[in-house]
Amino acid sequence: MPLMVCIYKKNVFDSTAGFLGISGKVKDGLKSRKDMVALGIRKDLHPVPHPNGKQYLPPASYNLTQDERTAVCKCLRGLKVPTGFSSNIRSLVSMKDLTITGYNSHDCHVMITVFLAIAIRAIKPVFVKMVITRMCYFFNTISKKVIDCVELARLQLFVAETQAQLEMCFPPSFFDIMEHLMIHMANQITELGPMYFHQMWTYERFMSTLNGYMRNSAFPEGSMMESYHTEESIDCCIDYIKDRRAVGLPVSRHEGRLSGRGTIGKKRFVDSDNKQLEKAHSSVLQQLTLVEPYIQQHLNEIESESNGRSQDWIIKEHKRRFSSWFRDHEHQFQGDSTNEVTLTRLASGPSSNVTSWQAYEINGYTFYTIEKDNKSVAYQNSGVRIEAIDTSGQSVTYYGFIEEIWELDYGANIRIPVFRCQWVKHPQGVAVDNYGLTLVDLANVGYKDDPWVLADRVAQVFYISDPANAKKHIAISGKQRILGVDGVEDVEEYNQYEELEVFKELEKRIKKVEGSIDKSENPWARKDCEGRFVKG
Repeated sequence: MPLMVCIYKKNVFDSTAGFLGISGKVKDGLKSRKDMVALGIRKDLHPVPHPNGKQYLPPASYNLTQDERTAVCKCLRGLKVPTGFSSNIRSLVSMKDLTITGYNSHDCHVMITVFLAIAIRAIKPVFVKMVITRMCYFFNTISKKVIDCVELARLQLFVAETQAQLEMCFPPSFFDIMEHLMIHMANQITELGPMYFHQMWTYERFMSTLNGYMRNSAFPEGSMMESYHTEESIDCCIDYIKDRRAVGLPVSRHEGRLSGRGTIGKKRFVDSDNKQLEKAHSSVLQQLTLVEPYIQQHLNEIESESNGRSQDWIIKEHKRRFSSWFRDHEHQFQGDSTNEVTLTRLASGPSSNVTSWQAYEINGYTFYTIEKDNKSVAYQNSGVRIEAIDTSGQSVTYYGFIEEIWELDYGANIRIPVFRCQWVKHPQGVAVDNYGLTLVDLANVGYKDDPWVLADRVAQVFYISDPANAKKHIAISGKQRILGVDGVEDVEEYNQYEELEVFKELEKRIKKVEGSIDKSENPWARKDCEGRFVKG
C-alpha cells in the first residue's frame, strides 16, 4: 500500500520541530529521557533529581538556546515567497512564543523540502545542522517529478546513512513508525514511479470540496450526494452550450498571458534624453535569435579592423555601434514575410513612447519591480536569474532583481517586454557552500552598463536572508505552472533555461562538513548551554 506522503511529511516535520523546541508540542520531555535510562544509553543526558522535587534535564545537541530559536523563527518570519509558491509561512510564526503553529500538510512539505534546511543554519551544533540538512535534501529529491533510477539506488544508501546519523543525535522516542519509513521511500518510488503519481493532495482537496457541499448538518451524506449530482448534471449540460466553461475547474491565471501581459501599475511616458531607451533597444537586438546572423556579421567586420586589439575591445565596440549599423542595413530586410517585417521594425527602433509596469506576467511567472516588492508583506516577485555564455564559452547563471519593467513598441503590433535589473557579480557575488545551497551577495552588484534583459529569457527566483551570514542571501527557484496552459505539453521543451535545484551536489559537498566535525565529542550532547528543570 502506498504511503500517504503528504501526511508522512507532516508527521516527520512535527516530530523534528518538536524536538528542536520550535513547535507548540515539545517532544523532549521527562519520558523521552527516561527511555534512555531504561535502555542504559547516553548517561550524560539522563535526568537528575533535584531537592525541590523537580528533574534536571541536561542539554542535548538538539536543544536550541533562546538565541538560536529566535534566529530560526526570525528567518521564517522574514520569508517572502513568489505568488503561488506556498501559503504565507510568516503568519505561522510567533516571535513571542518562538514557535510555529497552525501549519497544514503543504506547509510542512515546503518546510521540510526547502525552508527548514535554511532556517537551521542559525544553530551552532554542526552535527544536528548537518543531519537535518541531509534529511531535507532527501525529501526534496524524492519530491522531484523526474528521478533517475541510478540516482534512486544511490539515494537508498544515502538515506540509510542519514537514518543512522539521526539515531546518533536524536533520542529513541524520535523514531516512531514515520521516521522509520524514510528507508522505504526510494523502493516505493522504484515500484510506483515518481512521488506526485501517488500523492494525496488531490484526494484531500476533493474531501474539502465534498465538505463544502454539505448544506444540511442533519443529513450530511445526502446533502453531499445531492450537490454532487447537481454539479455533474450542470457539467453535462455545459457540453452543449457555446463557449462552455467547466464547473469546478478554474481557468489558470496564466491563460493567455504566457507571451506577456502587464497587470499592475501601467504608466506611459516619453524618454526625453533617449539614453535608457537606446540601451534597452540595444539589449533587445543583442538577445533576439532572429538577429544573431547579423550580430556575427558585425563582429567579423569589427574584428577585421581591430588591428590586433583585445577581444574585450571588440565586444565593447560591437555593443556601441551595432544599433546604428543594423539601422543602416535596413534595406536588406525589404520583403513581406513575417521575419523581414520584424527585422525592418527592429532596425527602425522603438517608439519614444514607453509603457512601464509595476507587475508583469510572462512564461507562467508573476514578476514585480523591487519597489512594489518592498511594499508587499508576504510576496517577493522581483528576483530573477538568467543563463548566459561567458567569454570562455561556459554557461553561467547570473542572479539579480528587477528595477523597472518596460514594453517597447516597434509598431506593427510588435511589443517587446524588457526588464532593467541589477545583476550580482559572478563569480565574486555567487557561491555554493558545503551544504549545497546557492549563496548570493545582493550588495555586490555589477554589469551596470548592461542592465536590460528580455523578459522571456529570465526565470524567477526569490532570496532568503542567510541566518548564518546577514550579508548573504540564499537563492531558491520560483514555481512555474504552465502545463496545459495555452497548449503547453512539455515544460522542459518550452523553457529556455535549466531548472535551479535547491541543493547542488550535496552528497559530495556534505562530506567536507562531516570531516570537520570533532569525533571526540558526543553528537547527542552539547556543553555550551544550560539544561532545564521539569516537574518530576
